[in-house]
Amino acid sequence: MEERIRQIQGQSTDTEIEVFDGLPHGFGLGEGTVAEGWLDNAAAFWEKQMNGRRQ
Repeated sequence: MEERIRQIQGQSTDTEIEVFDGLPHGFGLGEGTVAEGWLDNAAAFWEKQMNGRRQ
């Protein structure tokens, strides 16, 4: 996934990735894990992208 993110960034597309050590893909809400809060971070990123498109 990190390589794919680099490819997307190479096309001047805004991207972010969070990698959580010790967790497989599909960790749900992440409550009680190192991924706790990932959903809020994702929503903030999506909002930033949507606000940028409206300008």
